[in-house]
Amino acid sequence: MPGPKVGYMGIPGSNSEDAAMRFVRSMNIQDAELVPLVDSGHVVDALADGSCRYGVMAISNIHAGEVGETAVSLSRVDGIVKLSELWLPIHHCVFVNDDQPVVRLSSHIQALLQCRDSLKRLYPNAELCESEDTALSAQMLSEGRLGPGTAVVCRRNAGEMFGLRLVHENIEDQKDNMTLFGLFERRKE
Repeated sequence: MPGPKVGYMGIPGSNSEDAAMRFVRSMNIQDAELVPLVDSGHVVDALADGSCRYGVMAISNIHAGEVGETAVSLSRVDGIVKLSELWLPIHHCVFVNDDQPVVRLSSHIQALLQCRDSLKRLYPNAELCESEDTALSAQMLSEGRLGPGTAVVCRRNAGEMFGLRLVHENIEDQKDNMTLFGLFERRKE
């Protein structure tokens, strides 16, 4: 019999995937299937319709504050409860796919907020472009969907996974950068 599905915001290579793997180990959830759902809204929907037993979402960051998309998504559905939480150290890198001057930076809003001062110093004229997930930005850049002169802010493993070139490492403004993740479940009626 297959194990429970654990939906998480993000895609493979995201911080949420790392958090989901840690929850599965710490809660000893046997034969779990990790399901990438890109954003909190899709995680909440999967909990609500029963397609996932558990959901993993970022709740807040010690410097950038509440993860708004999670709060909004949770407010839409009754009966979703937090079973556990964990703090995960978060480190961001800048990756590129070409040798063009960087004119735009793509990432999740939380990553952009956590690196705001560093990005302003490194790329003072670059446009900041929000995406649904840090690792998704890396995937899109590797597939040529973000255009020349675009850099992404993501975890090191995500940039490497998608064959991008590392330009800057550990660019978070605060070296003690951490995000609180929650493991959620829909309460049985």
